[in-house]
Amino acid sequence: MELPSACSHPCWFVLALLLLLLLLWATRRSGTWLPRRCPTDLTGKTVIVTGANSGIGKRVALDLARRNARTILACRSRERGQAAAEEIRAATGNPAVLLRLLDTGSLASVRAFARQVLREEKRLDVLVNNAGLSGLPFAVTPEGLEQTFATNYLGPFLLTNLLLDLLKASAPARVVNVSSFRHSAGTVNLRHLTGQECPKRHQIYSSTKLMNVLFTAELARRLQGTGGCRAVPCHAMQFHAMCCA
Repeated sequence: MELPSACSHPCWFVLALLLLLLLLWATRRSGTWLPRRCPTDLTGKTVIVTGANSGIGKRVALDLARRNARTILACRSRERGQAAAEEIRAATGNPAVLLRLLDTGSLASVRAFARQVLREEKRLDVLVNNAGLSGLPFAVTPEGLEQTFATNYLGPFLLTNLLLDLLKASAPARVVNVSSFRHSAGTVNLRHLTGQECPKRHQIYSSTKLMNVLFTAELARRLQGTGGCRAVPCHAMQFHAMCCA
């Protein structure tokens, strides 16, 4: 199959190359994806990042610790969490990087974690609900909740509400719920939360992310007028912009 005559013209290649170079120049000039350019210092602030032993959560925790925040890594695995904490302390020189155990798929674990935070911490300035999972087969937890919905939505929902008074008392504060563009393919069905009905496997993650976005929107509405406590949905790449806001 032959290309259209316009595409086969030598000028087409030159124009495409010029466009590519222009895009690369614009990207480098804007510096959009360089968090270190944000001057925000978080000395005296306390932050919690769930799922902080790897991936997005670890990078977020590293950036917050680099800004001198008291950084609490809320992780399910003691071994992996401790390794991440030690690595972040070494990379940032910040000794106030702490590990606390949390499994957002267990409401009992969420409640125990929240009690410990309220007992030990005098303030909480940023809560990053990042922990999540996808791609696992359908399963129901011992508490009678579908595993993915419990981990990605119900656990963070409960944790946020248990810590909300401390966040309000520390205002201006932030609740950051890490979302995904896949929320647009999700649905809301309360019977999914307990496994009474199970969506197709590829839809489970999308549905939990849609619930995260809806929860964040409603929480943001309810936090209006609370002295600077805010809730924001956030893709991983947007996090540094939130810090600078």
